[in-house]
Amino acid sequence: MGRRAVVPEQVRAVMAGGGRHCWTLAELQEGLGALGVVPDPSTVFRAVGRLEASGVVRRVELDERRAHFELAGEHHEHLVCDGCGEVEAVPCALVVTWVEEVRRECGFEVSDHEVLLRGRCRRCRRPGQQP
Repeated sequence: MGRRAVVPEQVRAVMAGGGRHCWTLAELQEGLGALGVVPDPSTVFRAVGRLEASGVVRRVELDERRAHFELAGEHHEHLVCDGCGEVEAVPCALVVTWVEEVRRECGFEVSDHEVLLRGRCRRCRRPGQQP
C-alpha cells in the first residue's frame, strides 16, 4: 500500500517540474522513468485518476486519440501546434468577454467552456509565412 500512495505524488512532481503543459499517460510514464520510478502503466492510470478525482489534475480534451492531463489551476484555453504537437496555455480574458456577451444576447448561462485553437507555432511555420 505504501508504494501506491507515493505514485500520485510522484506523478504530480513530474507534472510540476517537467517543462510541458499537458501530459499523456505515456509521457507521464516516461517522466517517472527519468526519475528512476518504474510503475506499470495501470498504476500510472490509477494515480492520475486519483489526482483527477481529488481536483489536483484535470483532463484536457486536445484530440480524440489520447487523454491529456494538466495540473489544475487558473482557468485558461489552449493553443495546439499541428506541426510539433506543443501545447501552450493562454489566459482566457477574451473568452470571458465572449461568454458574457452570449449570456447577455442569448440569455444562456454558461457553466463551463473549453476553447482549443489549432495552428502552427513559431518554430513550425515556414520562413516567410505570415504569423
